[in-house]
Amino acid sequence: MTPPLIAPGTSSDPIVNRVYKEIEQELGFGMVPNVFRAMANHPGLLDATWNMFRSVMLQGNMPRVLKEMVGIVVSYIHESPYARDVHLHSLTVQGIDKDVLAVLARGDTPSRGMPPSHASVLAFARMAATSPNSVPPSAYEAMTKAGLDASDVMEVIAAVQLFSAINAFTCVADVPLDAL
Repeated sequence: MTPPLIAPGTSSDPIVNRVYKEIEQELGFGMVPNVFRAMANHPGLLDATWNMFRSVMLQGNMPRVLKEMVGIVVSYIHESPYARDVHLHSLTVQGIDKDVLAVLARGDTPSRGMPPSHASVLAFARMAATSPNSVPPSAYEAMTKAGLDASDVMEVIAAVQLFSAINAFTCVADVPLDAL
C-alpha cells in the first residue's frame, strides 16, 4: 500500500515544511518528488533521508551526473523502477546522450565515451549493489588507478548506500512515479 503523498503546502509539520522548501530550492527541479512526499508521513525519516540525499548528491567532488548513473545501476540491480526512471529523467534533463541512457536502462555500463574513472565507479556500484559482502580489492584499486582518492571512493560507497535504501523504500511503499 502506498502511504499518502503529502503535497507541499498541506502539512502543518514544521520539519516537513522546511525540508520541502529545501528540496524545491536545492534539488533543481522546483518540485518535491513523490519519494519525499511519501516519507513526509514520518517527518524524522524525511529529514534524515533528505540530509543524506543532499550530502551524497548535491555536495562532494564527484559530478552529480556520475552519481545519477550510480543511481540507475543500483536501481536496476534492486529492481526499483521508480528510482531508475527518476534518475533516467534527471540525466535526460542534464543532456546525457540517449544512447548512454539506453545502455544504462538495460542494466549495462556504457563502453564508449566513458572516462576510465566513470567506468570504474559504475563497475564498483554494480558489484556493491549485487553482493556488498564480496566486493574485491581490485574494484577499489580500479577506482584509485582511474584517479579517485579516498574521499571520492567514500562518495561512491555513500551513493550505493543511499540508493539501496531509497530503492527499498520506493519498492516496499509502492511509490508511484512522479509526473515527469
